[in-house]
Amino acid sequence: MANIIIVLILVALVGYGIYSYVHHLTHGGGCCGERDAAAKKVKVEDHNKAHYPHTLVMGVGGMTCQNCQRHVENALNVMPGTWAAVDLAAQNVTILTKDEADEDAIRQAIRDAGYLPLRTTSKV
Repeated sequence: MANIIIVLILVALVGYGIYSYVHHLTHGGGCCGERDAAAKKVKVEDHNKAHYPHTLVMGVGGMTCQNCQRHVENALNVMPGTWAAVDLAAQNVTILTKDEADEDAIRQAIRDAGYLPLRTTSKV
């Protein structure tokens, strides 16, 4: 049993290593745009948190700086009825939604932004 767990951990680490390598190849060396001007922040129109009854907290891999944070937030904030805030230190994103969250669409938006969606740690 312990050998199976070790193998699964190694497979996950190798998978993440491959993802990181491809990420660096496709986005240039270093961070997500450290040589570029910071991405303009996408702001949500409705700032009343009472209008967002659903909350989803999901891990995100590959974020290293505030520009990464902004890329993930922007990718999610353009989705209708969604308000996202990244916690860079915790490597996760808190997503408030007006309707039940579509986790598949959220995961795809994070992937499209160039990051790795990880497991959902909380869903209310």
